[in-house]
Amino acid sequence: MSNLKTGLISLTCVMMLHQFAIARESQTTGKEILTKTTAKQEITKTAKQAPLEKQLLTKVLTELTAQYKINFLYEEVNLKQKTVNYNAAEYKGKSISEILNSLLLPLNLSWYKVDARNYSIFITPKKTEASGKGKGMGANLPDSLKLEKVTGSVLDENGKPLEYTTVTLLVALDSAFVINSLTDLAGVFTFPTVKTGTYKIKVSSMGHQAYISNAFKVGGGAPAVAIAPIAMKVSDKTLKEVQVTASKPIVETKSDRFIFNVENSAMAVGNSLQVLKSAPFVRVSADNVLSLQGKKTMVLIDNKPVPDAALENILLTMPAGNILKVELITQPSARYDASYGAVINIITKKTQVEGITGNLRLDGSSGNYATGSVNAGATYKNKNLTIYANGGVNKGDNYFSIESERFQDPTDPSYFLTNNWTRLSHNLMYTFQTNMELELDKNQTVGLFVDISDVQFKGPWTTNNSFGRKNGKLDSVLFTDGAFNQKGQSQTYNLNYHLLSDSGKNELTVLGTYTPWQRNLLQSFPSTLYNGEGEIIKNLPLYQTRNQGNIDVYIAQLDYTHLFKKDWSLETGLKHQQTNSKTLVVYEDYKTGELQIDPNFSNDNNLKESISGMYGILTKDWENDKLQVGLRAEISSVNFVDNFKQDKVNFFPTLLYQHTINKDLNFSGSYKKIINRPRYTEMVPYSVFLNRYNIEQGNPELKPQFDNVYTFTANIKKLNLSLSYTDTKGMIGLFPSKQDYSTKVTYFKRQNLKKATSIALNVFFPYRINEWWETMNSGTPIGRNSAEGIVLEKNHKLAAFYSDFRTAHIFKITKDLKLQIDGYYWTKYTQDLGSYQGNKNIDASLLVNLWKGSGQFRLGGSELVFKRNDYLLERDYGTFKSAERIHTDSRRLLVGFTYKFGKSRIAKPNSKLGNADAMKRL
Repeated sequence: MSNLKTGLISLTCVMMLHQFAIARESQTTGKEILTKTTAKQEITKTAKQAPLEKQLLTKVLTELTAQYKINFLYEEVNLKQKTVNYNAAEYKGKSISEILNSLLLPLNLSWYKVDARNYSIFITPKKTEASGKGKGMGANLPDSLKLEKVTGSVLDENGKPLEYTTVTLLVALDSAFVINSLTDLAGVFTFPTVKTGTYKIKVSSMGHQAYISNAFKVGGGAPAVAIAPIAMKVSDKTLKEVQVTASKPIVETKSDRFIFNVENSAMAVGNSLQVLKSAPFVRVSADNVLSLQGKKTMVLIDNKPVPDAALENILLTMPAGNILKVELITQPSARYDASYGAVINIITKKTQVEGITGNLRLDGSSGNYATGSVNAGATYKNKNLTIYANGGVNKGDNYFSIESERFQDPTDPSYFLTNNWTRLSHNLMYTFQTNMELELDKNQTVGLFVDISDVQFKGPWTTNNSFGRKNGKLDSVLFTDGAFNQKGQSQTYNLNYHLLSDSGKNELTVLGTYTPWQRNLLQSFPSTLYNGEGEIIKNLPLYQTRNQGNIDVYIAQLDYTHLFKKDWSLETGLKHQQTNSKTLVVYEDYKTGELQIDPNFSNDNNLKESISGMYGILTKDWENDKLQVGLRAEISSVNFVDNFKQDKVNFFPTLLYQHTINKDLNFSGSYKKIINRPRYTEMVPYSVFLNRYNIEQGNPELKPQFDNVYTFTANIKKLNLSLSYTDTKGMIGLFPSKQDYSTKVTYFKRQNLKKATSIALNVFFPYRINEWWETMNSGTPIGRNSAEGIVLEKNHKLAAFYSDFRTAHIFKITKDLKLQIDGYYWTKYTQDLGSYQGNKNIDASLLVNLWKGSGQFRLGGSELVFKRNDYLLERDYGTFKSAERIHTDSRRLLVGFTYKFGKSRIAKPNSKLGNADAMKRL
């Protein structure tokens, strides 16, 4: 395949595999290969170009590809080193037919139009040969040389059309090559102009036996030749799942997103959260909350929404090895919910082979405590039906602790209270996931996605509250030997339908999602009070809480896209989300000598919320410019039964403009308005004991937060620069709302701040040092956050600059051995009215391919060089000063093993995506 163009390296794995198969056939038959010019390269306009300048024909075709949005198919050897006199200004306003005739005829080349986007170029046959001419050539031939048409169709083993399949016209006498053609979406092929003679037809299709027809005559007064439908037979060869070793970049840069290709990544070990930590601009907090470029982030799995209630369980139990790639959408359009400033779309691996394939995954990690998981998955594909299933069990211990110190008595400023607690959770999780997809025909697909998890978390949850003066001895210590037991279930059911018609001009997606979520949490708090000498003063009455939650989420969504002529497109859609939340909190204590419910801290709540949204997006593509205008309208209704009811209508505009100077330089600017609605539980006026001195309450007066996000992006070759500014009204944060100096109890509520701003310069730069060493670098060289609001009846302001940086180095030691080292550094930064400590460290992982790709072994470690990262949060609100340090068992050794099994024949590539997907198979 040495004669293939360098640009083909960037094409998808399916295309490379198809070309590889054709190339192997060409080596044995001596036939030529059809190749495609590199698409999406831009033509640089210049009126000062010298007239009739000699240029390589292949370069001119590349410019025409970008200018006319078409592709050229040709044999590399036929065009190699051919030059033409070409000046773009001279041909301005002329049709592509006129340009091709002018350029190709003097070079003894012909062409014909395969379809609206594809043109084939070939050597004009000599008069003594029976050969095909291009459509464009037909108009230039004298009547005596008008040629006949040969048509036919190709079907697969099930009698369905085989689109974009190579059909070759051969001279019957010696099987000499004449011309290639491609079938269209209906499986029809055409040789539009064929001279008198006797011919044969050869059909090549991956996964099928080669077909050669009987000889047939063309011309001599006979009518146009119509070949009977050709039914292909499945190849008898059985292959293991295809291993493609394409040089695909780790991260691809688009105008509004990054595509993180994690397949075969050394970091794809453990669960999905683990691999997301190595993605550019992604942060995973200590309590497993994802954010992309610091924005509230929506997570999709295979373009399907995952409700927040079920998200953490799914990410904790989905093996990293199941992920093919991750789309990091930093500038989401109006298509996505207005509640999010960024979107992470996790694309899972899907098989393209017939029969049964599968894998077994073993993952384990160990720090001070250990975890392990066993997951098995299998895919069954037969004709138009694909069924995928994965099940697993995860067991281990999770450590989480907070050391907190606060000063809150204005009459005695040195008097402090510590709130140190430790939770050691013994986890047991069972998971099952299945995805079924049925192709109704080549344009329609219906699918079912199911995810079920059953979890149990239990263990000690101890708290140590110390009282005393700074630099003095302790007055007393309250030790709470608490325990917790939580059982939960989460299910997600998604039914979806996809229609693509008119060669991709119309696309319709309909989906429905139902997620029931249940939780039952029991906590007990036996407490003992000690004096400063460690002697028992008294045993306090036992108290316990039961927290039962049931949330049902219903989602119905419809998305429609229509492509107009002249590069206009319209996207529109509807979405309705209904959430029913029931929460029962029961507080019981032994103050009276027996266990009794205290109604002051118990509640039974029923909250219902519905959000109905509709959007429209109009996009126009010019030669060097792109404009996208969108508007999303959302009607929300919140009904907290017997408490309050709110109805709101909000509009969320989006705007994106992109200008391309050349293939190495483009700029874009965007705007998006975002709403951050409070969680359901945050608006319910309940009181929940975190411990005896910390009580969290709901706030029915909490208002939504609105963000206006402005982004300017520049792509300079491989360098991506993005300047983002966010103006926030009503930022939501958790703050102290009331202090009781006599009991030392502090009450906390979610509250709205007055305003906040954020500005950040984000940089992404991948660089390949040599063929075995490449790097991926991302971060924020400079950023600034600021916030202002009222806490404890006083106005407070906080602002600070920050920076962060992440670099990944991937070393391809051998074909089967890969090493990845990630380093990261975050300075101190602020969020709402709190200051966070920075951190730094290095992670590494080694990937070993075994048994020709059937097995993979990964060995990795996190936080290998510097001390274990802690999260330090400091707050100062005058009468309330606190410092919280969060500890996790984050320095860990990770081990993973994957074994792939199953022998099967290659399936016909999926055609449901229409023209765009079909082009990859040329």
